Amino acid sequence: MPAATPRPHVMALLFDTDFKRPADSLVFRHLDGRLFTEEEQAIVRNATIEELQAAGVHVHNPEAGAEAAEAAITLVELLLKYAVKHHETLAPLMTDEDLIEYDRWGVIVAAGADRSLPHED
Repeated sequence: MPAATPRPHVMALLFDTDFKRPADSLVFRHLDGRLFTEEEQAIVRNATIEELQAAGVHVHNPEAGAEAAEAAITLVELLLKYAVKHHETLAPLMTDEDLIEYDRWGVIVAAGADRSLPHED
């Protein structure tokens, strides 16, 4: 099903909304600080995801957060395979501080890997 076309009056209000309201406030404000009327509140609360995204509003999506966290771990694991094998290539590219951290974390990871790998007889 194609996405609905954003409604102009909703978009105009979203573009004039200060989304940085205090966490304990349930009332939206205009960019100039004026409080929304009850009618304006209802319009913003009933905006579709597509309208919010078209206005550039970040919409919290817990599934996307979990997917991003999993992707970050997978990416780190992938990069780690190459970083450990090619330390001599990476070292010249690192600052002294990063190289110290890299070496420190590498020792910790290697120590943990030794305990989790099956021992060959």
